[in-house]
Amino acid sequence: MKALKVLYSIVFVMLVGGATCYAQQTDSVKRKSVNYYSRFLKTDTATARQVSDVQDRYKKGLRQVIDNGLLTEQQKRLMIDSLVNEKNRRLEELLPADQRNLMIPATERKRTWKRDTTAKTNR
Repeated sequence: MKALKVLYSIVFVMLVGGATCYAQQTDSVKRKSVNYYSRFLKTDTATARQVSDVQDRYKKGLRQVIDNGLLTEQQKRLMIDSLVNEKNRRLEELLPADQRNLMIPATERKRTWKRDTTAKTNR
């Protein structure tokens, strides 16, 4: 009987210890992310934390869209484009141009196309 109590106590301590370690893992990942953005963008921790939050929201939304089996591929593409635009808009509010160019891939940047003046138009 005493051995059974000791065994239950050990199992309980292991479960509580495992839950505590798992709960701290998210904080350490967040901290690493903030440190990475701080070094990568050469900015303060507050800005890096905001950039990390924007990226986390984008990734969470992206996961939800991809996992949604009710959407067609075209609907998913439109929603993903919307998420990308929102992420880039928030990054544009937070960061100056040089840092924005580091964070926003060239394929996601807005382009201002010049009108082709050599092309003939049909009338």
